[in-house]
Amino acid sequence: MKTIRKYISVLACAAIIAGAFSSCKDETPFSESDGEGLVRLSVSVNSKLTRSMATKAETPDNEAELRDNCRIYISNAKGVLHKWIGVDDMPESIYLRYGSYVAEAMAGDSVSASFDKKYFKGMSPFEVSATNATTQVSVACKLANVVASIEQSTVDSKYVRDLVLTVSNSRGELVFDNSRYMDKGYFMMPNGDSELNYTVEGKNLAGDTFKETGTIANVKPAHDYRFNFEFNPSESVDGGAFVDIIIEDVPLIESDVVIQAKPTFVWSNSDLAIDDQIQGVKGDFSDMKLLIGTFGDAKTVVLSTSIPNLLGSNMSLDLLGNPEAISATGIRLEDLGNKMVNGVLTHRYSVDFAADWFNNLAESTDEYVVNVAVEDSNGKTARMDVRVANMKEAYTYKAPVIVNIELLRSDFMAVGARSMTVPVEVVAEVGTNYCVEYCKDGENDWTSVPAQFDTRAAGIGYARLTGLTPGTTYKLRTSYEINGAKTESSSVNIITESEFDIPNAGFEEWSTYSAKTMLGTKNVVLPFAGGDKMTAFWGSGNEGAATANMTLTDKNAEMLHSGTYSARLESKAAMGIIAAGNIFVGHYDRTDGTNGVLQVGREYNGSHPAKLRVYANYRPASGAQVKDNGGGVVGIEAGGLDQGQIYVALTTAPREIRTKATDRQLFDRDDESVLAYGEVTWKGNFGADGQLELVEIPLEYKDSAKTTELTHLVIVCSASKFGDYFCGSTGSVMYLDDFELVYE
Repeated sequence: MKTIRKYISVLACAAIIAGAFSSCKDETPFSESDGEGLVRLSVSVNSKLTRSMATKAETPDNEAELRDNCRIYISNAKGVLHKWIGVDDMPESIYLRYGSYVAEAMAGDSVSASFDKKYFKGMSPFEVSATNATTQVSVACKLANVVASIEQSTVDSKYVRDLVLTVSNSRGELVFDNSRYMDKGYFMMPNGDSELNYTVEGKNLAGDTFKETGTIANVKPAHDYRFNFEFNPSESVDGGAFVDIIIEDVPLIESDVVIQAKPTFVWSNSDLAIDDQIQGVKGDFSDMKLLIGTFGDAKTVVLSTSIPNLLGSNMSLDLLGNPEAISATGIRLEDLGNKMVNGVLTHRYSVDFAADWFNNLAESTDEYVVNVAVEDSNGKTARMDVRVANMKEAYTYKAPVIVNIELLRSDFMAVGARSMTVPVEVVAEVGTNYCVEYCKDGENDWTSVPAQFDTRAAGIGYARLTGLTPGTTYKLRTSYEINGAKTESSSVNIITESEFDIPNAGFEEWSTYSAKTMLGTKNVVLPFAGGDKMTAFWGSGNEGAATANMTLTDKNAEMLHSGTYSARLESKAAMGIIAAGNIFVGHYDRTDGTNGVLQVGREYNGSHPAKLRVYANYRPASGAQVKDNGGGVVGIEAGGLDQGQIYVALTTAPREIRTKATDRQLFDRDDESVLAYGEVTWKGNFGADGQLELVEIPLEYKDSAKTTELTHLVIVCSASKFGDYFCGSTGSVMYLDDFELVYE
């Protein structure tokens, strides 16, 4: 008996982006002076997972990691306009033209199957328009995993021993033994996969083993499929009567544990940025209002200074605890009340600086500084300096040229593993010798690169930084000269991409797996040690050829570049039909009649290599067979010489290849999911006899790669380029070894 029972327990991950929109103007990031709609964002991420029985809560370290690695995007129909990594990395405000946008937030790790890696995702569309000047945008960032677990209380030791539950999707599996009964398993479902398969194994008290298998269809993200067991000790372990498996479908919804954003500041009646100096002449200052936003109530709002008499008789004062203590000097705190945003309590306060407070300050060639420090009821803190200058000698100026961090982070291709293209923006037409300087975080050895301006009127230039270390945090700043004196801006941190190492790139690992064919079960050679085609990075057409007792792709110890083995691909024929020797990133999905169906592409780290490198040798055979005129697209002649090919692509999804003539679907380099592509075709011999030779295949990126995140790596190699049409030559052979993605 197998039943699905539905219950509700409490769980959530919520990300809240609250935005105030007032008059603004561009689809792309730009300065305040060009704006039509001002967008202010704040983010909170809820990561606590709960269940009806006790479970391990998120630790503070987990929360900090989610907060630091939360990826936040704003995009429109043209692609990603803004990208931030980490809640604290978001600016106080951005500007957008009138139009339609989407806010997205993602946190955690997207892993096929894991006991501890969770992934959260959410999105919300919004409008910026003249009639929609003030809008709240909320993104509910919910658990994207399908969850599986065991109700431990139903594993009754009076009836069963050594019970093990194995749950899997098409990309990975998790094993729940007695050390994992209290754990949850998290699955990211591949495209087109909506089933979890399971196997329950164990022994009765007599030591007899039992095994039950099944499938849960149409699984949903943020649902916990909880296994309960009912044992029938009077029944035999044979036939499935000994154990009944009851699977609860438990929707997982919001919890009350939230990772909150820290308090925020903004000048409500001024265009000044928070770090701007307030400049004026004694007697001409106006009132200023500093707005403070907190999630929950504020616990303290402390003003402090090192300058005597600036805060009356106080050097430090909590305005919440002493609201009237310095009101006579012209500073007071106003409570603007609570507001609920997507179920989270927010609170606003205003610190009001009267014009008299500014105008009563003695003229000084040094600036006056008052520090404002806020702690909210969640223990989150933030601080800023109110800086006042009432003489020109005390004025400070921002850098005339800055790193445009929004342009840098909105372009997925700007920051590579070993180089980056840094956009700089001229914000004041003063100074000369504009440069970008960089060094590794924690070091102080700065390298300077001049900024290049193709169109100075646009105010945007670029500096190309090279020789960087992958996966490393760098500090960036601008430098410039004013009146012959060099000055540097404050720095920002950027992390270079990590390089991706192709698994089993040298084909040292080989194994076999069993596959059902029209002629029975066959052992199939696999370029992977685990014997599982679904988890192997590489696949081949060997499963299709196994029907004819052929192996097209196998290990080779005679011709190689390094290690013990290389891959040998040979095209063969069965019943007069050519089967191309091939190897590809992905897996052989199934056989449709006598035709293969492949899934090409595996998830990788989304980096941007310049080219693919491999050592190869190719020997085409003559006497090519061209079936059905090759569909009119085959580039070889009957009886002529075969051709070999390798192509590489970076995509946003895996691709299905079908070779059946009436349902043929081949890889299309022009498909919108393909963001980068490169290929090499050999129409004759490649490499000296008995030797592998290096070949490099450059990747050509589409413009859409700048605004779209890469997810999958595709590599396809064939000893007969037109094997998808069953055209080619028996005996064409390709050797391959040591694949590598090259970063520049």
